[in-house]
Amino acid sequence: MGLVAAKMRNQGLALGAAVVGICLLFVSLPASVLADGGMIPISDVLVYEPGQKAIIGWDGQNEVLILSTDVRGDSDTMALQVVPMPSQPESVEQGTFDSFERIGELLDDRFPSPSSWFDCGMAGEEGGDGVEIVFHEKIGAHDIRVVKAADAGELVEWAEDFLAQNEIEYEISSPELESVVGDYIEEGINFFVFDLIEAGSSPESVEPIVYSFKTDFLYYPLKMSSIIPGTTDITLFLLTPDPLHLGRLAESQPGGMKIARADDGKPIQCEIDQQELESIDQRLADLLGENAWLTTLESYGSVLLASLDEDVKLTPAFLGSAEKSEGSVVARLTWLWVLLGLAVLGLGWMVYVRRKRASQLRWVREYMQRLHDALRGQGRGNNG
Repeated sequence: MGLVAAKMRNQGLALGAAVVGICLLFVSLPASVLADGGMIPISDVLVYEPGQKAIIGWDGQNEVLILSTDVRGDSDTMALQVVPMPSQPESVEQGTFDSFERIGELLDDRFPSPSSWFDCGMAGEEGGDGVEIVFHEKIGAHDIRVVKAADAGELVEWAEDFLAQNEIEYEISSPELESVVGDYIEEGINFFVFDLIEAGSSPESVEPIVYSFKTDFLYYPLKMSSIIPGTTDITLFLLTPDPLHLGRLAESQPGGMKIARADDGKPIQCEIDQQELESIDQRLADLLGENAWLTTLESYGSVLLASLDEDVKLTPAFLGSAEKSEGSVVARLTWLWVLLGLAVLGLGWMVYVRRKRASQLRWVREYMQRLHDALRGQGRGNNG
């Protein structure tokens, strides 16, 4: 196993993407929790989010998002995470840690290892007037609900009722939380995944969950983390049918992210084949087909969670490498010059043909005139 993959396992690298959300603790004594995901501290509890990682496959219309969480507490606790979604998930299934180890192995094979990698029931329930539960299922250690919300206040109120049903009596409402949730709803992102998990006193990685949903932009939620204190390191492994345009990524810095680079300075972007895709996760291979491009984005070191004021959203305009785009421009210019050259040649040929025909006509006219003059001279001689 490569260095990256080994350290991923050793450090419990579960991707907790800006999955962000809300972590609430149910404990009899003050506790501290370490989790790879967004959390809201309550009471005397100390909450940290030192790292976020995600594998994201996107074909321009559909996304497969693989998420997991590392959790540690001073005592047994319950944790609730919330993940904003741009559309209702079409499937919610269990994943494996092998996906992340395989990503690490593939990158180890191609690039020097950058040190920054190592820091690291269905519809029908009652949810209130502005809240609709569209999915509920227990998957391994996860108790997942997908909720559609039209109002931020009612969503937070529903979350508190949900916790109360699980004997967790804490108020989580705050102006900051309702403001961020309200921003998502205004943007049309009104599906939220609630995942209730158990956290023990020893570090433990919860089995990954794989979400599949429709979206016309590659999506990863970051802004929800802004309500959490502390800093975090973020790494995103993006899989797309065509290479992402490195120039546009460097210019726009989506979500405040930058292109990850190997120790030799090369951008971490490479093509992987169908067999390698299948080794990461069959659902990614089904989504992307024969091959795909792997591009890695990362934060600028440890960033303040409060500074995460936008999500990662990449439209189809980001597909296509700078080299391909530049080559396309050169090809178009080349064809333009070829067509212009052909037009000049054609025009020259037409001029040549017209002049040649004019010359031929003049010769014919002159010949006919000489012949006419000769015949007239011969006629006069005979008459004389």
